[in-house]
Parts: sequence; C-alpha cells; structure tokens
Amino acid sequence: MAKLEHRWPDAIFSVGAHNHPTTDTRSLYSPLLRSLSFCILNHTATVTATRQLEQYSKLPELREILLRSSNLQKLDIKFEYNWLDRKAVWTGITAHPHVLKLPLQPSDRLPPLQELAFSGPPETYEFTLEHCRLWKQCIDWSYLRRLDLGISCPQHFFEELGSCLINLRSLALGVRIGDRHFTHWAQGPLTSKNIDVVTNFITSIPRLQELSLTDFGSYEVDLFYSIRTMRKSLRKLYYHASINRRHDHFVMPYLVFPVLVAKISGLLELRQLTFDFPLLDGHWPTHLANNTAKLTHLDTLKIFVELRREVTDFAAAYHVDPYDGGSDFPPLNIGLAIEVTTGLFKSFFAHSAYACLTKLEVCFLRHQCEDRGQRFEYQNSIQVRRLERDDAPSPLNGGYVVVGDGKWVDCDMRTQRMV
Repeated sequence: MAKLEHRWPDAIFSVGAHNHPTTDTRSLYSPLLRSLSFCILNHTATVTATRQLEQYSKLPELREILLRSSNLQKLDIKFEYNWLDRKAVWTGITAHPHVLKLPLQPSDRLPPLQELAFSGPPETYEFTLEHCRLWKQCIDWSYLRRLDLGISCPQHFFEELGSCLINLRSLALGVRIGDRHFTHWAQGPLTSKNIDVVTNFITSIPRLQELSLTDFGSYEVDLFYSIRTMRKSLRKLYYHASINRRHDHFVMPYLVFPVLVAKISGLLELRQLTFDFPLLDGHWPTHLANNTAKLTHLDTLKIFVELRREVTDFAAAYHVDPYDGGSDFPPLNIGLAIEVTTGLFKSFFAHSAYACLTKLEVCFLRHQCEDRGQRFEYQNSIQVRRLERDDAPSPLNGGYVVVGDGKWVDCDMRTQRMV
C-alpha cells in the first residue's frame, strides 16, 4: 500500500462490502481511500460463556477509520442480520454490546462526505437527539450530494441537520407499516404533527434532483404537496407503495395515484418516474393510461405491478410453502402483459405527438415471506423502447421494440426499484 501511495498519489481506492473479521487497517487508513462500504453485524448473538444476548457491532472500528480517512468521499453503512448464534465467536469479531451508532466525540472531525447511505433492517441505526447534534458538528455537511436513509425516517436528524444540506441532490427515505397499517418510525408513531418534520426537511433542500419515498402509508398526499415545490429541479422520482407486513401486498389506495399524477404534472424537469401499483381486483386498470399519458415530459417510466396470491388476468393463483420457498410461480400471461404495456406506451403519443417517452418498463411482482420472516421477491419484466433511428416510424405506427421473455427472475427489491 505504501508503494502504491508513493508511485500513484492520485489513484482512487475503493473498498466494497468490507466485512472481514480482522480489519485491514493499513488499507482502510490510506489517503487514497475514496469509497467505503462497511458491513455491520447487528443481530443479537448468544455469547457462549455467559449465554446472554448481546449486540455485536464494528461501529467503533468504523469511527477510527473515519477519523484517519481524510479523503473519503462515499460511505455506505450496511447492517446485516446474523442468523448463526456463534458467528461472532467463530470469526473473532470484537463485541461492542448495544453500540448501534458511531461513538462520536465532540472533538471528532470526520471527512466531508459527498455520499452517505444506510442499508439493512429499518430503524437499526440510532439517530438520537444527542447523536444527531454530534453529527452536525463533526462533519461539514455542505459537501453532501447524496443521502440514502433506506427505510428510515429519523426525525432528530431532519430537525438538526436539515439546514446544513444545502447542496444535496439525491435523497431516499421511508418508514415501516405495521400489521394494522400503523406507520412507525424510530421516535414512535408517525402522526400529522411529525410528518410536517419530514415535509419541511424535503422542502428545505433547494436543488434536489432525485427523490425516493418508501412506505409512507396514508401520508403520501402530504408528501406530494411538498414535492410540488421542486418543480424547477426534480428530475427523478421513485415512489414505492407500502407493503402490509402481515398480508404481503401493497396497500396504496387507488385514490392516491391520480393525486400523484396531478402533483407531478407540474414538475416540468422530471424525466424519470418509478412507482408501485396494485391490481386490487385482478384486472389492469383502464384509467392508468389516461392518467400517465398526461406526463408527456417523461423520458423513462417504470411501473411495478403486484400480482397477489389470488387469480388475476395475468396469472393463476399460487401457494408457496414457507418452509420450502422457491420460485415455482404460475406462468405469466405474456401475451396480455405485452398488450397492456405497449398500449400504455402508445397512449403517451396518442395524447401528444411530442411526448418524450423513450422507455417504458412494467415489472410484474410476486413476493412471499418464509417462516422466519425473510422476504424474497421475483419479477417478470416487459420493456418497450422507442426506436431512435432517424427514419423510424411513429410509436403509434410500430416505431418501438418489445423486450421480455416471460421468465420469473429473483431480484433484490431495493436495487431493482432504484434502476
């Protein structure tokens, strides 16, 4: 590493998914380090000697890395469950009981990050009021361009640091849905009072270009009202409907979608839109084309359509054994899937000959939970792409190509939905 630093001082060094039991401190302290993905073991594990449950974490080690990595620009903190009781003992991971946040000190000075992301189980990182105040003084937040909070919505973080993120361009956040559709976050139930904290935080970012919202239950309308303030800057919007953790299906009501379209129709800079849509009665909704075709300024549209366990026009009913898992789903009605996707694509150009749409993707989803709550998801995607050659006919006259083989593919929900 010393030779590399001496001969190529301008080289860029990245570490992805660092989860080794013995931390390679020399490389992680290198001034060449620009990007770090750091895995945290956060599941309670049985300590063999005492038989007590303790939390294991490498966050104290991460703090030491940050204090010495002055040139670090990108940090992704990944929390992972440990389903094996003695994994921490086997691999030699140091035990730090109940350390679920960086143990910052007032004198700490961390590198001015450009990208910061938290991934893993929701509400794992502890954004306490005191901790957020330390965060505020330990980092120059004016450099931050991308913030991904995963499925978390930390009120104290928003209140303390909202005014500091003046150059933020990309934001992702969300909350959880309970068994009875009660939405919670780390500070308790989400209410009309503290949803204002979220909307005020979003609207305080002057030049936000990319926004991802997940699992906001019945508060989508409040968030849509805040989105309209970004009409001169927002270019990408990802809206993911709530998943009922008990019944495993989207709970977004039909009434929300027209509100979404009405609010984003004024976002003239918006070029990419991704959203979830439920088939509540098993049929393709006729009003979908009428609403989306109005968004003629879109370049890319991606729609996730949930197929429930009951029979629909697109597939037969199915049952998955939670102890067996697998992807043995009924085949997709590929003919109908292509028909509705191409029909939706052409509706844009029927509404306006000057529509900007070049790509439409409809992803049909199947998902289930196994006996211990592990989620798995499969998708079956149909893409319609506009022909771009100069002599291509109008999309209304066949100027497009369809891609899709009708196969169910295992996918990572968050990664796939952000593409």
